[in-house]
Amino acid sequence: VVRCLPGSPFRKLRNALWRSVGFRVDKTANLISTATLICIDITIGPETFIGDEVMITGGKIQIGARCDLAPRVIVHAGSHEMGTIARRAGKSYAGEVFIGDGTWVGTGAIILAGAKIGKGVLIAAGSVIKAGEYPDNSLLAGVPAQIKLRLDDTARTRNCGS
Repeated sequence: VVRCLPGSPFRKLRNALWRSVGFRVDKTANLISTATLICIDITIGPETFIGDEVMITGGKIQIGARCDLAPRVIVHAGSHEMGTIARRAGKSYAGEVFIGDGTWVGTGAIILAGAKIGKGVLIAAGSVIKAGEYPDNSLLAGVPAQIKLRLDDTARTRNCGS
């Protein structure tokens, strides 16, 4: 149903629909109609933007206020234990992902279970964020992502995110 309500005029209705099925989506968040939320334990903060074809799934996921997730970002908090030779993907489990306030996640980035991302972080397009703690106001880039730069309020990095 959500995908049938395109554009900004339907933002509030889409958010209400997400909330009606158990997601904690702030009334001021803006989820594009092609975004997909799969696990029920998802919190999306005020004034956060979730772009085209973003997928959020797999466990407990908290996205803070004023975050921006560019198109085709994947936030995947689930995984599997290592299985036997008969089936390597063993027992599944739900992990956690935390994305701090004001974070910008560039196009095609992947954020995996166990990632705790601080406030004001910039994640470069195509980066893979694995389990670990990432400090406030940092630029993360690469596969796997590493801290490339410490940011402040005056930083002006162009074309890093989306």
